[in-house]
This record gives sequence, structure tokens and C-alpha cells, in this order.
Amino acid sequence: MHKPELELYYQAGVLDHFTEKQLKILTTAIQIFSEKGYENTSTKEIAEVAGVAEGNIFAKFKNKRGLLNAIIEPVLNRVFPSTIDAFIQEQLDKEYLSTAEFVDSLLFNRMDMVKENSAVFKIFFTEIFYDHDVRQELIDLFPNVYWQKLNNLIDELKQKHILNGLPNNDIIRTLWSIMGGLVVGYLFFNQPLDQRTINSGMTALVEAIEPKP
Repeated sequence: MHKPELELYYQAGVLDHFTEKQLKILTTAIQIFSEKGYENTSTKEIAEVAGVAEGNIFAKFKNKRGLLNAIIEPVLNRVFPSTIDAFIQEQLDKEYLSTAEFVDSLLFNRMDMVKENSAVFKIFFTEIFYDHDVRQELIDLFPNVYWQKLNNLIDELKQKHILNGLPNNDIIRTLWSIMGGLVVGYLFFNQPLDQRTINSGMTALVEAIEPKP
């Protein structure tokens, strides 16, 4: 049975050989890890909630860490690389006519993906915060062509007076900090990520990077 909460993994093609029982274990682990945290969860609890024997977890995932890896590694190795590739091809080669169009296309049209997979992203970002290796792997995923094209785009938009004269790194930092603040607030502090909140974030970001009259 196709489980909506695992849609990200179906799209990445990593569940083809999972049994129904293994899918139930994975779904339950995502739910409990996101609610209680990895450290506060046991394989026994996951097995009880999933309605399986604890041995079924060990047979497929070896241990609790193996189960966590089954959640975060597809995001790191499949989802983010394909998202970055699509981002480079679809967003960094576009022609933008306004600051608002640039901000919306570059960042805010990704918010539905965050909301639809909030439990998975909460687990993933928790690991980024606390695990240096995972954090470095994510940084290494962004190829040089990404940064080169992003900088070229920012330079072009400055020439068209769509962006202000802040250094490129400051503009990039502002983009990510405002969007990241919305995402972190939603995932970890139960703050809304509705259209009103997104619009407010867009307005703040546009005001920060658009040219002043």
C-alpha cells in the first residue's frame, strides 16, 4: 500500500524492495523520532507502535542508528541532489523582472515541500544541527556551478536594478536566514507556515535586498 507520508522516498525510488512490515516500521520511526527525538526513542517503542516484533527492526535496519540512516540518507543522497539539479536548471537560468519574482521563485515556492514532509525534515535538520558529518555532507552537495550561477544571477539582477548593492554573500545570507527562520520556526516551535506568514517573510526579504529609491 502506498503511504502518503513516505512520498518523498517513493519519488527517490528507495522503497522498491521494502515489505509492508518494513514500510510500517519506517513510517512509525519517522513519526516517533520527529515527536520525541532520536535519543529519547527506543526500538522497542517503535516495534510496539508499529505492531511488529523488535527483531523485524534488527533484521532490516540492524539497530536504531541504521533505522535513522534509512530516514536521512535518501534525503541526503537522492532528494537534495535532484532538488539542487532541478533548481540550477529551472531557477538560476530564468529571467527575473522584479525583486519579488526573484524571491518567490528562488525560495518560497519550496514551502509546500517542507509542509508535506515536515516530520522527515525535522529529523533531518536535527541531525544537521548535531552531527558534523551530516552537516558537511550537505554542504558538499552544493556544486561549484550552483554558487557560480547564483553569483552570476545576482550580478545580473544588480545591473538591472532589481537587487541592491549589498555584497553577494550578504544577499545570499539574507535569503537563507529569513527562509531558514520560517522553516525552523515551523518545524521546531509550532509557528505557522501559512500564506500570511510566507507573504510576511517575502515582504521582509524584498525590503532587505531591493534597491532603495
